[in-house]
Amino acid sequence: MARSRKTVRRKPELPVKPLVIVVTEGEKTEPRYLQEFNRIHRAANVQVVPTGFDPQRVVEKAMAMKRSVSRGAKAYVWAVFDRDEHERFDRALQLARQHEIGVATSNPCFELWAVFHYRDYAAPIGRHSCQHLLEELCKSYRADRAKLFNDAQVIRAGHENAVRRGKESLHNREAEGDPGGNPSTSMHVLMESIRTQDSG
Repeated sequence: MARSRKTVRRKPELPVKPLVIVVTEGEKTEPRYLQEFNRIHRAANVQVVPTGFDPQRVVEKAMAMKRSVSRGAKAYVWAVFDRDEHERFDRALQLARQHEIGVATSNPCFELWAVFHYRDYAAPIGRHSCQHLLEELCKSYRADRAKLFNDAQVIRAGHENAVRRGKESLHNREAEGDPGGNPSTSMHVLMESIRTQDSG
C-alpha cells in the first residue's frame, strides 16, 4: 500500500521592509536619534550614514549611496542637514532635486526638531541658543559635549506633537514670505516616512 505524502505547508512570506538610507551632516546627534526612533517604531530597515560634511557633500554622499544600492532593491535615500550658515545650502537642495534624493532640513539646526518634542517655539533663534534650549529640556543633551537626544520616552510620546509643530513651522514661515526660514524644520517628513514605510 503506497504511503501518502505529507503536504508541506509553506509559511507565508513576510513583506520585505524597505531600505531607508539616511546620510546625515551630524556625526552624533542625528544618528543616535534616528537609531533610537527606529528601535522604537521598527517600521523600516534604516541605515544611517554620518558624515560631518557640509550640505553639498552630504547630498553627494547620498548620491553615491544611491548608486551603490542593488538594482531592483526597494530603497530610498535621504540627506539630513542644517541651514545654519552653510554657503552651499541652496546648491545642496538643487542637487538633491536633480538626483531624487529626499531632503530633511532644519533652520537653524536639528536641535529645533528635538525641541518640538517638548514645546512650541516660533521666534527666530541661533544655533547655539537652540542647543542650550534643548539642554534645558533634555537630560541626555549637553551642548558642550554629549549632544544626545535619545530619550526614548519623549521620542515616543512627543512624536505626534513634534510632527504637528514641524508642519506648523513650515506653514508659518511660508505665510510670512520666508519659506524654510528660521525657525522651521522638515524632519517630520522623513520621520513619518520611516514610521509608515511610505518613503517615496
